[in-house]
Amino acid sequence: MSEIRTQSRPYAEAAFEVALADDALDAWTADFSLIELALEDQKIFQLVETPSISQSEKTNIFCDLFKGEVQDKFVNFLSVAGSANRLRLLTDISKNFKELVAKEKNLKNITVASSYRIDKEQLKQIEAALKKRMKAEVSIVTEIDKSLIGGLKISYDDQVIDLSIKNKLEKLKTQLRT
Repeated sequence: MSEIRTQSRPYAEAAFEVALADDALDAWTADFSLIELALEDQKIFQLVETPSISQSEKTNIFCDLFKGEVQDKFVNFLSVAGSANRLRLLTDISKNFKELVAKEKNLKNITVASSYRIDKEQLKQIEAALKKRMKAEVSIVTEIDKSLIGGLKISYDDQVIDLSIKNKLEKLKTQLRT
């Protein structure tokens, strides 16, 4: 996994520098999102992974798929990545790129898991509290995890704030054993 991250990082950094210089971070982010979505399609994924097609042919086909859908500079980026046999790394390059954009914009990507659907008012309160705590803009994605029983589990960067009933019961069980 770290090898893939190591191989994809220089491409993400190069794309970030171009996007930043062109003041086009949002456009490049949208283009990367389109690529990620496309790679979820089995036929496109097979194109990238098929060894019977030459790398230059794969690159040409792949770039042609996105001409007119993404910026010209982004197509050039895809061509360079493809020529270096890096099409299979595009999802990881995209993730690295988006991390650089989030850092640049002081944006934290946060996942809030709950055993129930969180309503808009609760989400606003959670967002306000997290903005204050982190002193940054936040982008929240919600998930439903019935195993939590109740409460919340907040994940961002390499941190987890576990406010779930499941976690509290586990702590209580541990205390009772000692």
